[in-house]
Amino acid sequence: MGSVKASGNMRYFQIRILHKQAKHLPGNIITQFFSKLEMITGTGVVDSIPTCIVKVEHDGIDIMKIKDELKGSLIIDKILQQGDNFAYLKVRTPGPIQLIIGAEDEAWIMPPTYLSRENGFFMTIHGTPNGLKRIKDKLELLIPEKMEMRISKLIIGDWMAAPKLPNKRNLVIKTAVEMGYYSAPRKCNQSDIAESIGIKQGTIAEHLQHAESIIINSWAEQTSASQSPD
Repeated sequence: MGSVKASGNMRYFQIRILHKQAKHLPGNIITQFFSKLEMITGTGVVDSIPTCIVKVEHDGIDIMKIKDELKGSLIIDKILQQGDNFAYLKVRTPGPIQLIIGAEDEAWIMPPTYLSRENGFFMTIHGTPNGLKRIKDKLELLIPEKMEMRISKLIIGDWMAAPKLPNKRNLVIKTAVEMGYYSAPRKCNQSDIAESIGIKQGTIAEHLQHAESIIINSWAEQTSASQSPD
């Protein structure tokens, strides 16, 4: 595990939990069905249970047939898109780690966060120093083996603060990144993104245009502010 740098008054840190450390947790069953589960974006908290969009990779299973077996750790509300060996899902995450974070007003889960058979559980948590400290204390009680979790110190100027986007716009741009819309060469087009999350292509184009404008202008403002006058 290692801490990462923070920006502004908000901080974040990353933890890694090996399979041997988490055998007693209900989320361990997820790796019996999915080789990897990766968080794409958070979509809020319902009754203290975090909700999000995830991408899962598997060996050709029927997701609808295994839904009930996962309920204690992953509640699948909707299949947004699926292929032979992957799917994008809208889910709730009622596991004990997620409930600890969902009940905390000053911290939340953000990408990169994933669970895989090969690498175990990796999570990024963003929040205030006090919120992260409360979560750290509770996680140390939950996981019996000693974990080296350290809240990052404030490091000014190393990370640009990301502008806040509305939830749906945030989902669109993060899905676009995940699907390779901004790769060179591009791996998908706006129609692919629209089909993936069930939104019209025209709406996708509008969301991307506005999000790109906000992000680029924010970047320009922050880089200009950080430069010393000649």
